[in-house]
Amino acid sequence: MGSFIHVYTDGGGIREARVPDNYMGYGSQPFIQDFLGFKKCLLASLVTNSTAVRASGIVTITATAHGIPTGSTYVGFRFFYPGSAGLASGWYDSITDIQTNTISFSAPGADFGSQSVNGAAAYTTQTIFPGSAIVPANFITDLSVIRIASNMGAGTTAATKTWRPAINGNTLSGISGTTSAFSVREALLTVMTPTTVGMFTIGATLNGVIQGTFDRTTESTITVAGTVSAAADFIACFNAPMIQLM
Repeated sequence: MGSFIHVYTDGGGIREARVPDNYMGYGSQPFIQDFLGFKKCLLASLVTNSTAVRASGIVTITATAHGIPTGSTYVGFRFFYPGSAGLASGWYDSITDIQTNTISFSAPGADFGSQSVNGAAAYTTQTIFPGSAIVPANFITDLSVIRIASNMGAGTTAATKTWRPAINGNTLSGISGTTSAFSVREALLTVMTPTTVGMFTIGATLNGVIQGTFDRTTESTITVAGTVSAAADFIACFNAPMIQLM
């Protein structure tokens, strides 16, 4: 049935609110929640003119010098496929093999011959990583802080790799990097008014506070998005992003 805690109402009273099953509480605060529906995942900006074929449920992309390291590091990760004539864009589970000029992933379906991937263009569109966390209505107050953290991997070219939290699909400020292969991305979201949240980054510099719409009186969904600015690079998420409510 789940558990319940006492939360404040706008009128200063107290009521019970259901706590999601994946919350971990330590005393009265803070509460830590992993993202539900998450699996290690990789978002790549493949080189232009990449092609793909499918045989026996395995899609193999040919993308010369695609920038994803060979070997086992990223095997087993979910892979975002930008789409082709025979296979819709989306997250597929999972990468089975990585070579210098090819990457293969599982996607059951009818075999198809060589097809252009993403209209022969590099994929540079902001994309939501799988998984999300729910903040129940009236779970936090005007003084609350939400901490979001992810362990990330990336390519080491000069392309900009950006990590960006989102509330109810509305993205906030991004934290970007270029040549670091591994990093921790963190942000603090501070409830500034009953309908706005301010984002402060950890380990990065912002000119001012980035504000976004946030209604603490209704249930909210927190997700994380990624972007790769140029071809032959990638960004990956190693662990379920974690939110900590303080």
